[in-house]
Parts: sequence; C-alpha cells; structure tokens
Amino acid sequence: MEERYLSLSGAADALDISERMAYRWIKSGKLRAYKPGRDYRIPEAALKEAVEASEVHPKEESRSSHEPTLFNGVDAERRTPVLAKALATQAGAWLRAVADATTDLDTALGIVTAAADLENLLSIILGDEESSKGLSWEDIGEIARAMKLLEDVAAQYGRRLARAIEQAPPDEVEKYRQRKAKFAELERPRSRRSATS
Repeated sequence: MEERYLSLSGAADALDISERMAYRWIKSGKLRAYKPGRDYRIPEAALKEAVEASEVHPKEESRSSHEPTLFNGVDAERRTPVLAKALATQAGAWLRAVADATTDLDTALGIVTAAADLENLLSIILGDEESSKGLSWEDIGEIARAMKLLEDVAAQYGRRLARAIEQAPPDEVEKYRQRKAKFAELERPRSRRSATS
C-alpha cells in the first residue's frame, strides 16, 4: 500500500496545531518531513510518530508554603497575565523615557539595549512550544503588545538620533555617528528575525 503524504497545512490541521508550529516541529526533528521542491511533504505515519513521541510529564513538586515566591498570594492561573501586563507597562515606560527630550541619548541607548534584549527573549518564549505552553490568548496578546512597544522604543530612539545628527555642530557629528553605529548593531538581530518570520 502506498503511503499518503500531507502538505504542511494538512499536517497542521490533522495535528490540530498551527502551520507555524508544524514548521517548528519539522525544523526541530519532532515531525518527519520531506521537501522535494518548495513545499514540505509529511508522511501520514510521521503524524502518528509525532503524537506517540509526545510525552506527558508529571507535575513538578509544589514548593513548600514557607518558600518565598515572586508572586506570593497570587493564584497560579493569574501569574502569567500579571507578568504579561507588567512587561507591557514597563515597555510603555521605556518608550516614554526614550521619547522624553530630557533623557540624554546615552541613557536612552541603554534603555534601547535593555528593550532589545527583552524583545528577543519574548520572541524566543513565544517561538518555543514548551515555554509558551499554557499561555492564554490574553497572555499572548499582552506579550505581543509589549513586543510592539519594545519595537517602538527602538524606532523612537532612531528618530531622536537622526534629529540629533542633523542639529549637531560639526565637531560633535562623529560622536552621534558612533551612537548610530551602536544602535545599528542592536537593530541587526531584529531585521534578521523579521526576515525569517
């Protein structure tokens, strides 16, 4: 009997996951697939293998009630939304600080660096199946909002830096160009992420 092959979208539908998650499974080796041309072909047997390979892990032992935690008194179901909202709030505060003309450009560059690191971490978390397991749509929405604000932090800094270069006296232009080079280094990983998404 000849084996049937499914497209990426067909396999994703059969597994009840998104196409993006199916692609990640293929890249990680969790889902066997072939790519004879532009499109992936997934054998039906590979779907069964992927499902059988998925293991159910027992819950971790709970902490002693005497151990301090970051969210003492906050139910487990509410921890992620609280953290996601806190991230979005912090990203908004950073955006306001970078936009504020009284924040010097070196301090603003430090904020942009922290924002880029946090945005990269959130991107990894959302892209990793194990890390994003259990996130509700509300949580994902808050994290996406935080990531957008973090992108806006970099964009705002870029605009401020461009204005500063235009208005700088000739003897200070080089100092601003050095800041621009540091900023370009921060932007490079983002442009690679955008190209691969």
